[in-house]
Amino acid sequence: MEEPGRLEEIKPPADRWVRRWLSLLARFRISPVQTTFAFAIIIGAVAGLGAYVFSRLILLVEELCHLDTIAHCESLGPWLIILPAAGGLLVGPLIYLFAREAKGHGVPEVMAAVLKNGGRIRPMVAVVKTIASALTIGTGGSAGSEGPIVQIGAGFGSTLGQLLRMPPRRLNTFIACGAAGGISAIFNAPFGGIMFSLEVILGEFRGLSFIYVAIASVVAALVSRAITGDHTIFAIEKMKAILYMASPWEILAFLGLGVFVAFVSKGFTVTLEFFENLYERIKFPDYLKPVTGGLAVGLLAYFATRWVPAPGLNNPLSVLGVGYITIRQVLNPDNFTFWIGNQGIVTLLWALVLLAGFKVAATSFTLGSGGSGGIFAPSLFIGAMIGGIYGILINAVFPGHTSSPVVYALVGMGSCFAGAAHAPITAIFILFEMSDSYQIILPIMATVVVSTLVSHWIRPESIYTEKLRQKGIDIDRKEKTDILKQMRIKDVMIREVQSIPETMTLEALRGEVGKTLHTSLPVVNSGRELVGIITYKELHLGVQSLTPDRELTARNIMKSDPVTAFPDEPVDVVFKRMKENFIGIAPVIKGPARREIVGVVTYRNIFEAYEKALLD
Repeated sequence: MEEPGRLEEIKPPADRWVRRWLSLLARFRISPVQTTFAFAIIIGAVAGLGAYVFSRLILLVEELCHLDTIAHCESLGPWLIILPAAGGLLVGPLIYLFAREAKGHGVPEVMAAVLKNGGRIRPMVAVVKTIASALTIGTGGSAGSEGPIVQIGAGFGSTLGQLLRMPPRRLNTFIACGAAGGISAIFNAPFGGIMFSLEVILGEFRGLSFIYVAIASVVAALVSRAITGDHTIFAIEKMKAILYMASPWEILAFLGLGVFVAFVSKGFTVTLEFFENLYERIKFPDYLKPVTGGLAVGLLAYFATRWVPAPGLNNPLSVLGVGYITIRQVLNPDNFTFWIGNQGIVTLLWALVLLAGFKVAATSFTLGSGGSGGIFAPSLFIGAMIGGIYGILINAVFPGHTSSPVVYALVGMGSCFAGAAHAPITAIFILFEMSDSYQIILPIMATVVVSTLVSHWIRPESIYTEKLRQKGIDIDRKEKTDILKQMRIKDVMIREVQSIPETMTLEALRGEVGKTLHTSLPVVNSGRELVGIITYKELHLGVQSLTPDRELTARNIMKSDPVTAFPDEPVDVVFKRMKENFIGIAPVIKGPARREIVGVVTYRNIFEAYEKALLD
C-alpha cells in the first residue's frame, strides 16, 4: 500500500555505463564543444582505418576471383561474363536479409538519415555495406568505393552518438565527421573530405561544424598516410609539367568543356535513375536482381575487349570495377602521343566514346539492379573520357594554341562529378589536391562552376537528391534551420519524475508541494499511469474549497486532461501545444494506450537543449 503523504520517483531503466559517462562529464565540467572535439578525433581515426580495411577487403575479393588475371586472358571470356553475376548472387541475399539500405550508392541514405531520421543509422548498415560493396566491386561490379566508405564512416559516427545518447544535431555532426574521414582517407584529400561533408551531407557551413569535420578529416588523412604512405589514387607526376593554360584566352575553351560535360553528367544521372526505376517495376525477386545486373556488366566488359579499338583501353577493367587503371592511362600524356600516332584521332575518339558509354551502362546496371557501390569513381571515369574527347577536338581545331588533352581529361573528371552531384566546392578542392598545381586552378574553377550551373538549369535535382525526392523526403535545407523540429522529446525530457498518488490528501500535498522545483506535478494511479496533473491553480482552488483538507484527495482537485507528450514526438510540436494551453510542463507517457510516465518536459529544459544545440 502506498503512503499517501510521500512523493514517489519513477526512474526508467538505463544503461549504467551511459549514466556513469554522463556523470563523469558533469563532474569534470566538460562542455559539449570539448566532447564533440574529442569524438571527432576518434571518428576520424576509425574512418581512416575503415577506409584502409575496406580497400584491402576489395583487393582480397579481387585476388580470390583472379580478376586481374581474367582481365588479361582472352580465353577466359565466358568466366569474365559470369563473375559479376556470381557477385550479385552473393550481394542480393545479403542486402535483402540484413540491411536493404545498403543497396545503391549509399550517399542518399546518409542524407536521408540527416534530413529525416535525426542522424540515426542502424549499426548493421555499415557492416553490410562494407561486405556487400567489397563483393560487388571485387567481383567486377561497376561502382566506386567512395560512396560506401562515406556510408561506413557515417554509420560509425551515428552508432557512437546513439550509444552516448547524443541529440540529433550532434548525431548529424558525427555523421559528417565520419563521411569526411572516409573521403579524406580514400583520396588523401582532407580538404575534399571537409567540403563533401559540409556541402553534400550537412548542406551548411556553420563555424563549429567546419571545425569538427576538419578535425576528423585531418586525422583520417594522417592515419591513412601512416599506413599506406603519402600519395594520391592517380599518379600524375608525368603530367605536372603540362598542367597550365596555353594562354588566358583558353579559359573560353574550358568554359565550353563545362557546358559539354554538364549535358553528359545529366545523361548519366537520368540513365541511372531509369535503371533504378526499371528494376523497381520488374516483378522479380529483389535478392536475385543483382545477378541480372552483374550478367549485363559482364557482357559489356566482354564486348569492350573486342570493340574498343585502342590498345590498353580495351581492357575489361575499363568496364569492371572502379576503372582507376583506365583513368591513369588517360592521364598519361605519353599514351595520348602513342594512341594518336598509331591509331589516329578518329579511332581514339571512337574508343573514348565507347568507354564512356560502356561505363554509364555498366554502372546503371550494377547500382540499378541493387548492387552496392558509389557513383564517385564512375563519374570521374566518364568525365576523364569526355574531357579527353573534348581536348582532342580542341587541339585539332586550334593546334599549338591549347593545352594537352590530358589537362582537359583531368578537369573533365571534376566537372562531371560536380554536374552529377551539384557539389562544385568539393570537386574543386579534390581536383586541386590531386593535381597539386596552382596553375590549373582557374580552369578547374571555371569548368566546375559552369558544369554545375548548366546541369542545375537542365534539371534542379542532383544524382543524390532526386532519389530522396522520389522517396518523399523533403530536402529543403531551410527546414534544418529549425532546430526544434530535429529534436525529439526523448532527447530533452527529464527522466527522473516526481509524481503524486491520486489518493494523496490535500493536507499531505500542501506539506510536500514546496519540496519540488516544479510548478506542476503529474498525478498517477496505483499502476503508475497518468490520470491528471496538479498546478498551483488547482492547489489554490482546493485550499479555497469548504471541504476539509483531509477529505480532499489529489483526484478531486486535479486537472484530468493535461497536455501530454510522447517520447518520439518532435519538440516543436509539443512546445506549440504547451504554449497554446498556457502550461509550462507536460508529462511524457509511453503512448496513447500506455499512459505510464517515462519523464516530463518543461520550458526550461527545452530552452537549455536548444542553446546546447546552437553550440554543437
